Amino acid sequence: MQLPPEPPDFNQPTADQPSSHQPPAYQPLPPPPPAYEPPPVPPAYPPPSSPGSSAYEGPSALTPRPRRLLPLVAIGVLVGAIIGGAVGATLVADRQKTGSGNGTPYIAAPNASGGSTTAGGISAAAIYQQTSPGVVVIVTELSANFRNVGEATGSGIVLNNNGDILTNEHVVSGARQIRVTFKDGTTVAGTVAGTDASDDLAVIRVSGAGSHLHPLVLANSDAAQIGDPVLAIGTPFGLAGSLTSGIVSGLGRSSTSPSGRALTGMIQTDAPINPGNSGGPLLNAKGEVLGVDESIQSPVQGSVGVGFAVPINTAKRVISSLEAGQAVQHPWLGISGQTITQSLADSLSLPKSSGVLVVQVVTGSPAAKAGLHGTGSADSGDDILTAVDGHQITSVEALTTYLDTRKVGDTVTMTVVRGGKTMSLKATLADFQQQPTGG
Repeated sequence: MQLPPEPPDFNQPTADQPSSHQPPAYQPLPPPPPAYEPPPVPPAYPPPSSPGSSAYEGPSALTPRPRRLLPLVAIGVLVGAIIGGAVGATLVADRQKTGSGNGTPYIAAPNASGGSTTAGGISAAAIYQQTSPGVVVIVTELSANFRNVGEATGSGIVLNNNGDILTNEHVVSGARQIRVTFKDGTTVAGTVAGTDASDDLAVIRVSGAGSHLHPLVLANSDAAQIGDPVLAIGTPFGLAGSLTSGIVSGLGRSSTSPSGRALTGMIQTDAPINPGNSGGPLLNAKGEVLGVDESIQSPVQGSVGVGFAVPINTAKRVISSLEAGQAVQHPWLGISGQTITQSLADSLSLPKSSGVLVVQVVTGSPAAKAGLHGTGSADSGDDILTAVDGHQITSVEALTTYLDTRKVGDTVTMTVVRGGKTMSLKATLADFQQQPTGG
């Protein structure tokens, strides 16, 4: 039997290579460079610097909520720990299609060669060039007490040439000072013109910005459809002027506002958004503002493709009040309820398989004055709300959606099932923000 030949000795000299200083045929590769090492050149759109170390507060710093929603504010901790805000949205009617104040009409950018395009054929790069000057970085100085100081970073949308900028309420909540940075790096001071915690919206105002103001056009968010292409511009993790893309992946989502009020109508998107995107625009294929980026659902304190934006039609309903510094009223019934499903109806032996189970009624609320009953825990002794003013109520979201079409002081007629019997009760709606608790 013939043995296989010995493997060659790569350390032996060859005919065309001298033996001195002969390297082995295989040498280990040098250590790889860092995964990402940014160049020392400052970016064209520099975010304001934050002294001290940085951290991004996640769900552990917030009151737990269903779906683990995270507010999109990047918190830079200077001394101690600072807690950010929360989330919000609501359904409204269209106020003005072309935007607020002195906003200019949208001018379609010419198709550019190369780059990804939206479904409408407009280059994402062209939309970014058209709209990014109207997106700002908002940095607020926060202080819980003399030992806890930090900065929160979010984004904002230029509304008009008067210096009004739309953002989230949780971006400016608790701010002692506000700095607004434009795309060219110019930074000016800002002040809060008005806030609406129940919609998680706010308007801040800057002066002396002049030529830096580039108002964006507000779309009609009621026309949005699942599958529509969208773009998001903001400051995720302090990376100002970042652009991401995706689609509308859901409509009519619900959440809870910073004030604790139930919210409906949120736009869901898979465009990656992260802490620092709060208050920035979610743009449609024309470069119009479809929504205000506001929160994400994530188990890892970062984007997993489930983000939420306040519909811009919600903002249209309240912008004029916020610009004028007026309080925004929200109709409030005063219950904590639970959507009835078939499984819930079966487990509690309820006489109805749909509607809202009135679990708790807030003392002194319109619901209490109307005579609604709730035991404090979900059981068969609770009232079931099935309709308001003849409009069928199949869920808590449907109830909030309908109440948002009414005004504070309106009287509504509720259809209620109690002990298997149907009755009508009337309630006069109050202002939610005047109430310390409730749903």
